[in-house]
Amino acid sequence: MGSMAVLRCTPSALASTPLLGLGRVALLAGLAATAQAQPGFAFDDTRTVLPKTVLPSHYTLSLQLDPRREQFAGRAVIDVQARQRVPSITLHARGLKAKQVELQSGSQRRVLRVAVDDRRGTWRLTPSDGRPIAGGKHRLLVSYSGRINRSGEGLYRADHRVEFQGQRRPATMLATQLQAVNARMVFPGWDEPVFRAVFEIDVTAPKGWQVLSNQPLVKREALRGGVRHRFAATPSMPSYLVAVAVGKFDVLEGTSGTVPLRIFTAPGKRDLAKNAMAVTQQVLPYFSSYFGTPYALPKLDQLAVPGTRDGAMEDWGLISYVEDALLYDPARSSPRTERGVFDTVAHEIAHQWFGNLVSVALWDEIWLNEAFATWMASKATERLRPEWQSQLSAREWLDRTMERDATAATRAIRSGTVDEARVFDVFDNITYTKGGAVLSMLEQWIGEEAIQRGLAAYMSERRLLPATAGDLWRHIGRAADRPVTDVASSWTDQPGFPLIDASAACESGRTVISLKQSRFTSSSAGAPPDALWRVPVRVARGEQHATWLLDTAQAVFELPGCDAAPIVVNAGARGFYRVRYSDELQQRLLRGFAAFPAADRVALLADSFALAFAGRRTLSQHFAWLAQVPQASGAGRAPLFAMAASQLRQLDRVLHGTPSQQHLRTAARAMLGAELERLGWQEQAQEDVEVRRLRGVLISVLAQLGDVDVVARARMLWAAALSPANKAGKAALPGSLRGPVIGAVARHASAEESQALWAALRGANSEEERWLYVRALSADPNPARARQLMEASTAGWLPPNVATELPSVLAGEPVHAALAYEFAAAHWLQLAKLAGSGIFGARAWLLPGAADGFSDLAAAQRLRQDQQRLAGPTGAAPAETVAAAIEVRAALRAREAERLGASIKSWSPAR
Repeated sequence: MGSMAVLRCTPSALASTPLLGLGRVALLAGLAATAQAQPGFAFDDTRTVLPKTVLPSHYTLSLQLDPRREQFAGRAVIDVQARQRVPSITLHARGLKAKQVELQSGSQRRVLRVAVDDRRGTWRLTPSDGRPIAGGKHRLLVSYSGRINRSGEGLYRADHRVEFQGQRRPATMLATQLQAVNARMVFPGWDEPVFRAVFEIDVTAPKGWQVLSNQPLVKREALRGGVRHRFAATPSMPSYLVAVAVGKFDVLEGTSGTVPLRIFTAPGKRDLAKNAMAVTQQVLPYFSSYFGTPYALPKLDQLAVPGTRDGAMEDWGLISYVEDALLYDPARSSPRTERGVFDTVAHEIAHQWFGNLVSVALWDEIWLNEAFATWMASKATERLRPEWQSQLSAREWLDRTMERDATAATRAIRSGTVDEARVFDVFDNITYTKGGAVLSMLEQWIGEEAIQRGLAAYMSERRLLPATAGDLWRHIGRAADRPVTDVASSWTDQPGFPLIDASAACESGRTVISLKQSRFTSSSAGAPPDALWRVPVRVARGEQHATWLLDTAQAVFELPGCDAAPIVVNAGARGFYRVRYSDELQQRLLRGFAAFPAADRVALLADSFALAFAGRRTLSQHFAWLAQVPQASGAGRAPLFAMAASQLRQLDRVLHGTPSQQHLRTAARAMLGAELERLGWQEQAQEDVEVRRLRGVLISVLAQLGDVDVVARARMLWAAALSPANKAGKAALPGSLRGPVIGAVARHASAEESQALWAALRGANSEEERWLYVRALSADPNPARARQLMEASTAGWLPPNVATELPSVLAGEPVHAALAYEFAAAHWLQLAKLAGSGIFGARAWLLPGAADGFSDLAAAQRLRQDQQRLAGPTGAAPAETVAAAIEVRAALRAREAERLGASIKSWSPAR
């Protein structure tokens, strides 16, 4: 614990800078050492799985790929440098079968024996003549074969259907997903980020098939039995960025400056890529300007993969996406899809700098890729789509991350050594969402111009090289002339975040604000030890703003004058911390709530809910904040109402089946129903885009809350929601309403309506439509129909990415929680084979995802036991994350199951 010494600082004493802080003298006062060392990159100091005695510099990869086959053949010619005399060479290979392996040293060739280690996924190559390998340059020549996967990892198959002359015909394509440790499933090599090398790739495929890779095609030649496609050499890059695709594509072409742009889709879907092309044409020059470094490759391709995979992958020059992360139908797609496309495209293009041009030294530092790509995508959204109010609408994801970070199941952003077998543990919301939010907070403290100068210097120095956090903070610290490393490391190198208790008093004509930090935890059982952070706290009182650095457990700060104006801590809502106000300050805030900036209102409501959820306030106290929501006006009203609706939806699920649930539903229907009535069900021509999004949210939540009038109105629109677009591409119902209307009716579906949903699901030929109908079917409370949906996960006609998510989707409905979990546990082996490991550890999340609908302690303990039995040690982190969340919900349920009803009866939302 740090010192309890009280520090005092006034804004006038530090008026030389618009961002005010305590300064360097007090920076280290009483602060416990929390940060891991953050040195700059040094190759010999970088931990690796493979020995660093032999290093690759250049790969020539020749692949023979036929989408109609289950196997592929390959040949790898790898130029290596032996740094010393060695008895053998160890490299990565998993699931590959060696045919012939030789070592060429000058004019001499030697056969190498292959010793396979399946557990570690490596080959040890030893000269058959028993003589060691001398230091110097050599060439490995490896002929081998491999397997084409059904799950979205390594080289995988994506089966789909295409429209042809009014009929749907089966089709397939091949694509790659090599991050994090799956390049070794496609070619033998050094499959760790630090081993950058040049790749020259050629692919032989049957005639009539198109082939894509990272670089432009330089030669195509007909061979007996196929066509060889040869691509230009890549810059030096990590192995996981190698990309290959084979299929029959439609293509949309464009440019950004001098860079050719192409988006490849399954046949018939080219026009759905127009939105993504427009996004690319805006984002690519924005990032080039921001980083002061142009896009590095001669072309940028993007590929929409139908089914099989999840998410997207930033492969240099050939980014691949699951379809609904890239394709958008302006007539039928939801606002969520439109925003998701923008965010995902911006995120992956940001990786062309963060991750590709400059790569991480090892997986321990993956946040340098993902947090910065998340942060840059949010910056692009705020700049290029300000009408979306993205900071407000993204608050839900931030709060979910903080919920996890408040439990003992969390971890630090930089959490130390990352085991290859559990590398997916660090591809999570702590890396992405918390990492991005911390960067946003630091930018508010440092200043946008300084952080941009630092990033430009970092990109320039580390171009085509690995990097560490130490390299990054050194450049940003120089640009800002601030102790950035010390402040940043308190956030990146320890788990959790602070709760700041705030109070104020008038002393000698000045307002004295007392701030105290302690670790915010959502339960006392198993709570992590307390810690200290260096917190850039931004405070507002009316038009006055000040930023102070709270780096002790407790400190006081001063503002000139005394009055009863509300005081907002975390003004602007960029801070990654919670705030608990004294009763007197809270009353001021409640009275002035409607007049606050939109970001502050959202943060106040989020903090109040989190405090109540964690038992640090009562839910009845939180309802005092909810009562103020209808008073808010202006552009920020819609995102605020959407947050309130989300909170009420969450409470309804946690309190399912308790005496308090019906009281909650009655009050929530009154509040949200009045807002829907005010908005109406018809979109207006010049209507704010957030209002359109809110209308759909209100319909969905009111249907969950059992609002019979909303369900009846939705049923009137049912036929329009299910009908296809006309020949002119116009839909009978706007995309913002289709999903909510279909979902509302599904919650009370007749047998005929259920059959119509099943027919729509079976006929769906896009990822977005498929998920729309799956989510709707999961909302149907009929247990027989729910079991039918579960059985579809193993029936073989759904893409693997959808099939394996069905238990977790169904578990989102409390009435189906037990069924979803029992099915996932009983069919775990079958589902795990479909899921694969994936970049996010797909199979490790099967059971935790299916358990996420529970709110009782016994379920948490059962999850831990079943996960250990089925997934083994590699599944521990996902199980602990979900089990901890279940325990928090169980505690809330125990506290509020009986008592909440009485307080809700007296709740009257302001109108």
